[in-house]
Amino acid sequence: MAIDLSAQGVTQRDELRFTPTSKRIRASRHGHLVCTTTEAVLVWLPGRVVPEYAVPAGSFSGDVPRSATPVDDPELGDYLVLPFRKFDWLEEDESVIGHPHDPYSRLDILHSNRHVTVTVEGVVLADSNRPVALFETGLPTRWYLPAHDVSTNLLVESETRTTCAYKGHASYLSLAAGGGDDIAWVYRAPLREAEPIRDLICFWPERTTTLVDGDPA
Repeated sequence: MAIDLSAQGVTQRDELRFTPTSKRIRASRHGHLVCTTTEAVLVWLPGRVVPEYAVPAGSFSGDVPRSATPVDDPELGDYLVLPFRKFDWLEEDESVIGHPHDPYSRLDILHSNRHVTVTVEGVVLADSNRPVALFETGLPTRWYLPAHDVSTNLLVESETRTTCAYKGHASYLSLAAGGGDDIAWVYRAPLREAEPIRDLICFWPERTTTLVDGDPA
């Protein structure tokens, strides 16, 4: 019987999942090293989509932080989970933002000549034959458009900011005339893997009418 790998993660989401990593993982807080290890595991707690780091109990530089919690599984009985947002993290010598990197998730960023149009209530916001398609494991395809193909005069930057572990920090755009909050986003300084989408604009198809070759995105 064939196995649909794209559905496997969903069917197992209620279970505790883990995978080892050979990267050196370091956690710091307020500039002080908390732990360092080359024997960390990535742990997906039940119901969670993104992983957390779990580290051996003997990897701490001093006292074990009160926020550390044991992994509820005998196979990982010596491991403690550290809440990601309470610490600053390095994989080898590179910072990790948002959440630990999932080794089973990846980005494919491809230049395309598909015809992408974006409208809101009949007003054309974008019309492009040179989009960049971003394929991210488990997520819908996102279409990033050059600013020259977007009616940027109809948009204004909002105060909203979000962080992606793979792409970096995103700024958001709203309709200048009002009534369309945070309908698009842009990465001004993307992480290395996402460099091809620097300064390109991506619209939420859920908040606009976005067509790709005439079909809904």
